[in-house]
Amino acid sequence: MALSEFGKTIRKARIDVGYTLKTMSQELETSTAYLSGLETGSKKISKNWVSKIYTFFKSKGHPISNLGQLADVANENVSLSGLSQQQQMLIAGFAHSPFTPDELKKFAEFLEDINKCSKE
Repeated sequence: MALSEFGKTIRKARIDVGYTLKTMSQELETSTAYLSGLETGSKKISKNWVSKIYTFFKSKGHPISNLGQLADVANENVSLSGLSQQQQMLIAGFAHSPFTPDELKKFAEFLEDINKCSKE
C-alpha cells in the first residue's frame, strides 16, 4: 500500500524530530501497530488523532499546519457538518469540477493567500 501524503508527512516529521514509531507511539499512549496504520493508511484518521498528532509535533517545535486537510484526503472524506450552504456547494463544485490540475493549483494558491491575509 502506497503512503498517503498524510502518511509521508507524519513519517518525515517523526524522523525529523528524532522519534521512532515505537517512541512516538509510547508518548502518544498507543500501539506501534495503530500508529503505523495511521501512517500507512490502513486506519482511518479521526479528528481526535489529528489533534493528538498535531499537538505532539507542535510540542517538538515541528507543527504541521495542514494536518487536518491531509487526513481528510487520506480518509477520502470531508465532513460538511457545520458548514454553511455556500461552503458545502463550493466543496461539491470543486469535487465535480472539470478544472485542470494547473487551474486547481491556482485556486489553492489563491485560498492560501486569502487565509494568510485574514490571519494578519
